[in-house]
Amino acid sequence: MSPSLHGFVAALAATVIWAGNFVVARGIAHAIPPIQLNFWRWLLALACILPWALPRLRAEWPVMRRAWRHLLVMAFFGVALLNTLIYKAGQTTQSLNMALLVPTAPVIIMVLSRVLYGEPITWRRLTGMVVVLLGVLTLLAQGHWGRIAAVRFNAGDLWALAGAACFALYSLFARGRPRELSIAGYNAAYFSLGLVMLLPGLVVEMAVLPAPDWSPAVLLGVAYAGIGCSSAAYLLWTRAIAGIGPVAAGMVYYSLPLFAAVESAWLLGEPIAAYHMVGGVLVVSGIVLATAGGRGFRPPRPGKRPGP
Repeated sequence: MSPSLHGFVAALAATVIWAGNFVVARGIAHAIPPIQLNFWRWLLALACILPWALPRLRAEWPVMRRAWRHLLVMAFFGVALLNTLIYKAGQTTQSLNMALLVPTAPVIIMVLSRVLYGEPITWRRLTGMVVVLLGVLTLLAQGHWGRIAAVRFNAGDLWALAGAACFALYSLFARGRPRELSIAGYNAAYFSLGLVMLLPGLVVEMAVLPAPDWSPAVLLGVAYAGIGCSSAAYLLWTRAIAGIGPVAAGMVYYSLPLFAAVESAWLLGEPIAAYHMVGGVLVVSGIVLATAGGRGFRPPRPGKRPGP
């Protein structure tokens, strides 16, 4: 399998797993506060990868010390902020609003990649993005376009938009992973730093908010978020960024609403209608159009890498 194809498959697999997180989190948003949910999921994720990562952490410690600024930024955006903001948004905003805001992350990635790395925005990518957005809107409208015009945004939507921006920044800076660091050691390092960053908020939240309702549903949701979304999906996404770059991976991320609809039908018994099929075809076609036939991802030249 070529590196580009491997990166595409990794991005697709990560997106499928993250889509399930929206389905699971919908049922436990009010049963456990957002920082506590985020902390326990990342602690579980770290426990899952630590047996493989611990030897790498020891061997790669000198490189990590030199890359501490980069690791801090990855921990801040990818661990401490991203999912805390999403879980906070899930308490106060509608699922339709959340789904409308999800596709903003690849748009932010595309614009910032142009500004920071000089990565071109080609007509193929622009056309693919429009086709994908049309597919997403078809899914959200459910065959009735008046639903889009009737959407009203509230304060929770700002939390979701901030989460999308964090994901875009995380994806951009992930391309700066030092080549000397293995994916397992790299992820374990910034997972750990992110957990340390979450500790002050965790203490405050536990002191002022009611204790979580540790029902079987909540335990299952935390387990899925920790093992699937925080461990497996982040490992896959790091590999995807290394293989195809943040813009192409971001285009694959557009398919998240499609997989969320399929997984909702499978797990929650929600029916799949004709608009699901039409929207799905548009999403997949747009991704293929935007990512196929290009020159692939090229790392920035020495001296051109901004940020951490």
